[in-house]
Amino acid sequence: MKKTYLLLAALLLATGLAAQNPTAYFMEGSTFRSQFNPAFAPLRGYINLPAIGGLNVNLSGNIALDNIFFARDGKLVTLLDSSVTPDQALRNLKTNNLMGLDTRINLLGFGKFTKNHKNFWSFDINIRANESMNLPKSLFEFLKRGDEGSINNFGAATEAYLEAGFNYSFPLLNDRLYIGVRGKFLAGIARAQVNYDQFDISLRQDRWAVVTKGTIDVTADGTSVTPDPETGIFQFSDIDYKPRKPAGYGFAVDLGATYDILPNLQASLAVTDLGFISWDKNSTVSGVSTQQTEFTGVTVPDDGSESTPDFDFETMEFTQVKGKETSKMLRASVNAGIEYEVWNHRVGIGLLYTARFWEYKTMHNITGSVNFHPTRWFTLSGSYSVLDNHGSAVGLGLNLCPGWINFFLATDMLLTSHTPQWVPVKQSSMNLTLGIGIPLGKRSHRIAAYVRENDRK
Repeated sequence: MKKTYLLLAALLLATGLAAQNPTAYFMEGSTFRSQFNPAFAPLRGYINLPAIGGLNVNLSGNIALDNIFFARDGKLVTLLDSSVTPDQALRNLKTNNLMGLDTRINLLGFGKFTKNHKNFWSFDINIRANESMNLPKSLFEFLKRGDEGSINNFGAATEAYLEAGFNYSFPLLNDRLYIGVRGKFLAGIARAQVNYDQFDISLRQDRWAVVTKGTIDVTADGTSVTPDPETGIFQFSDIDYKPRKPAGYGFAVDLGATYDILPNLQASLAVTDLGFISWDKNSTVSGVSTQQTEFTGVTVPDDGSESTPDFDFETMEFTQVKGKETSKMLRASVNAGIEYEVWNHRVGIGLLYTARFWEYKTMHNITGSVNFHPTRWFTLSGSYSVLDNHGSAVGLGLNLCPGWINFFLATDMLLTSHTPQWVPVKQSSMNLTLGIGIPLGKRSHRIAAYVRENDRK
């Protein structure tokens, strides 16, 4: 299998490992809930266990996963595998196939209520990784069938960074309104972006003629490239890096509020990841691809049947240009929710709207949720999400927060059909939220139904 297949397969598989899980939004007691809205708070203070104190992984896109992955001989392969026929691979692809990944891993996290048991503060350090890509159907028509034509506006962008955040939330208007603010210092680890605005392909008997117009930017500490001394041209495989320190710094804020419209009806609104990272030009390798290239290795059958190209993206050539300092906005999100509580705060019915601003498109989701919390230390949530008018997902969530542990788990991977490798099919998203922590201090006084006499001190 050529490197181009391996490269694109790796990109697709990377997104399959893919941050905000809508099932967890209304899940009371979760220490992770304030990541959706900094005005939220858990039922008690906490210390998270490193790495597993807060893990959040999300894959979203506009195509179902079974249009990307196929079961062959007990194994899972991508649509680029030779065992997948062109008709099978192309049947359900869209004109533009969008995929996005968000991952957050909590390295350190702790929080505590102040003496009034209503104001809450927390501090956390996370590793964040984001990826988004747009892969036009015409790209796969070329790779699977050798179709000629123009492949426009395809590319991929990824970034990884460390995030250190301090959060504070407090009540106003006689406790009907809660305001939350989180300030976040960011240290960039690495970023990369490849975009092609033009990729015209024509078949000339025994070779492919390719006309390209594209750009590449790679930033990481110690990044370097050695172009050909005569032409100044380099390829993907020529880029090397040896990271030892951050390659950029930035700042971001999360802003949120909750408001009790009625005693049992609460509205919430938050904007998260409003910020940027400035990446160091001295740690950046940049190049442009404006070339006309011919690739051999294709045989046109005499009977006129379809030919499959022997083509390697890693042989695409770039002319090095001077790197420049780049400020990149984070992938911001908007969360707007409303929840109505019945039966003395034992059952909640919620509705959540989420917008996520990707590199290539803004994705919109709506989630309906039913949340059972018969006692203050146990919550069970079920949800149904409509994903940008192209799919749906069913989610389940559980939170346990007795006196000795705080455990939460939410996913939409349990009820859907899935492969033996546990990859869900028939849906275009995959979410997992997991966390384990140790409770600290007295319980919150924010929810009157949960306050006990021995908690009032």
